Amino acid sequence: MSGLSISPISLSDYLNQSLAYLRLPITNLESQRSELEVKNAVFTDLGEKLSALEDALDRMSASGMSSLFRSKSVMSSAESLLTATATGAAQAGSHTVFVTQLARAHAVVSSRYDQDGTALSQSQSGTKAFSITVDGEAYDISVNISAGETDAAVLANIASAINDATDGKIAASYVMDTPSTGKISIRSGSTGTTGSMTFTDTDGLLSVLGVTNGTEATDTVGGYIYADLGGTELDAKLTVDGINVISSDNVVENVVGGLTFTLLAEQEAGDAPVTLSVMVDTESIKADVEEFLEAYNEVFTYLREKTRVDGVTYERGTLAGQFPYVSLRISMRGSMSAYVSGGSTSYNALSQIGITSDRSGSFSVTDSSLLEEAIGSDPEALESLFAGEGGVAASLADLISGYTAAGGTISSSEDGVGARIDLIDKSIERQERRLEIKEQDLRDRYGALQEALYILQQTSSLTAMFSSLLGF
Repeated sequence: MSGLSISPISLSDYLNQSLAYLRLPITNLESQRSELEVKNAVFTDLGEKLSALEDALDRMSASGMSSLFRSKSVMSSAESLLTATATGAAQAGSHTVFVTQLARAHAVVSSRYDQDGTALSQSQSGTKAFSITVDGEAYDISVNISAGETDAAVLANIASAINDATDGKIAASYVMDTPSTGKISIRSGSTGTTGSMTFTDTDGLLSVLGVTNGTEATDTVGGYIYADLGGTELDAKLTVDGINVISSDNVVENVVGGLTFTLLAEQEAGDAPVTLSVMVDTESIKADVEEFLEAYNEVFTYLREKTRVDGVTYERGTLAGQFPYVSLRISMRGSMSAYVSGGSTSYNALSQIGITSDRSGSFSVTDSSLLEEAIGSDPEALESLFAGEGGVAASLADLISGYTAAGGTISSSEDGVGARIDLIDKSIERQERRLEIKEQDLRDRYGALQEALYILQQTSSLTAMFSSLLGF
């Protein structure tokens, strides 16, 4: 009689199989949660792509002088002297500009002082006060001069006091004009006559320094570097199309409607005027249109992928059967393909300006010549096609806003999925607690059974041994 042979490992495997079976409901719930998390990630991605499309639509749907279809570019014949930018209000054409003088800031300097000398601290020790008025605001400044301080230290302290009191409206600095001497420089923070500084020398310190001399500074004696002497010496002076213009700033706005000049250098008598050529910015407009199409295609392709059902494998996209998102895809394509009846009669469809779709529903510029002709000949009609009542960009923007707005479709979808995930998490938590109790009970039972089987196995082995000895 052979001994009883029962493997404890088979019982362990059976226990694990039992536990796996009991865990199936939790596994199913975890699978559902993973699917919902994937869906929420899709909603997040879609929201980001729609936001990017909305940014493009904001530019496409702007109207009036802000319309991108009225964008102008400016070419300067001498960019080292003068550059310019244009808004939609600028008229195409050319202008001549001659820059006689750049605007500059009122600037004064002190007399020259030895770096290591103590002339100032010997004659001006104590607290000294003065004020500087610029742009209609007076700034009170106070500086303490200690006996024995070097002139370099005194001038540096005065510069710091001015800077601290005026918060950038006036700039002061200590400048070494030779290896052993230095001066204090005081400059208005604003260019032009309107930025001129007025000094009130309460304790006579400024007079001692020489900054209020009222004369032009020399290498050794203080005075002005740039000042208003009654002849608009601080202002920019230029001639635009033969008309003399004075500006307090080197950035000159709207002397010609919609144009902003940036003056960079002065011209000499006899130099040729700078020619500014204003033209429709075709390349920039085309780039904006193509950026819009790219953003549209990004959203449309994503929606098509996520809402599709494969006709052969029946594999379903994450949003397949979700009516709001199937509807969004269909409506987006409809807006792009629609005939725009309101506004201009020149262009009523994207196809008329060289923009068409392929079989997948993506749109692109397929005839650049048509688009360029429209930009050059009738920008107002293009604006109407995109931004007018019922226009392509306007209708798309209205459609998408219902999805991206706070409390809109995407937000509601995310909230709904999030609520379902919360319910699943709570259900998993409850079932995990129950499973822990069942698992412990099973382990206790299988432990007792294994112990009994071990005893039975030992008893069987002894019985077999005695039987052999007795000859049975």
